Amino acid sequence: MSIELQEVEFETRTIGPLVLTTPVLQRLGLREIVNRHCPVAEQADLDHGLVAEVVTQSRLSDPGALYDLPGWAERYAIPALYPEVERAGQLNDDRAGRMLDAIYDQRAHIWGDLVASATQAYQVELRRLHADTMSMTFAGLFADQAKVEGVPHLEVGYNPAGEWLQQLKLFALASGDGGLPVWFDTLDGGTADSTTYAPQFASFAEQARLANFLPLEEVILIGDRKMPTEENQLTWLRLGLSYIGPVTLQEHHRQTLQALLAAEQKWEKLPKAPRRNKLSICV
Repeated sequence: MSIELQEVEFETRTIGPLVLTTPVLQRLGLREIVNRHCPVAEQADLDHGLVAEVVTQSRLSDPGALYDLPGWAERYAIPALYPEVERAGQLNDDRAGRMLDAIYDQRAHIWGDLVASATQAYQVELRRLHADTMSMTFAGLFADQAKVEGVPHLEVGYNPAGEWLQQLKLFALASGDGGLPVWFDTLDGGTADSTTYAPQFASFAEQARLANFLPLEEVILIGDRKMPTEENQLTWLRLGLSYIGPVTLQEHHRQTLQALLAAEQKWEKLPKAPRRNKLSICV
């Protein structure tokens, strides 16, 4: 038996790595999260959530200048992947800029919701968190920058190499589970490192709704010598939060150790950690 088939037209479109990133972003609910915090007028043809997702796709696949976003969208067949986008030219840099302006004031809420969504969707382990700060230095001459509330201010300060430079400070938290970044913030360049840990952890715990996933008593915060100041240690103890970090041995530490030894407490070696980590010893 012979069957006559009708002609079938097809087109080949290259979306490259977007075949992997699209389902991840959809599972995280990035578009819905952005739209929840940054709604647009009903007559708008493209919502902020869609534009944020497309810009994220661009950053993850083939990052380039925002003015070339339409060119990128054409190369990666974005109108075919997102039916709301009728033509690549709709995704111009003005539209991307409006989206960035809209999400700036809501960035903590958006990021917190994303981390909470990722924790649920991908079972991210948050019991061990690594905290650190770093300096982002700038060269050149800058006009006096007006102080704007909520906007980090470029200031001179010492970087880790001991150089006195214009800089901003970055604070970050990463999970021990794969080093996944779960929180970040940009701060004034002159911010003292030791003062950032407590308020930044509090912001992360609030925005990501950490208590919904595990009690604080099960969290261990790990940092370098800038973290365990006496004030920070008191904050962690009041929260019931465990922490690990180097401290300078002081008299009250010696007294505590002597009391432990007098009570016949012994040192216990922890299991050997993966490479890059040092062997830890606890009492």
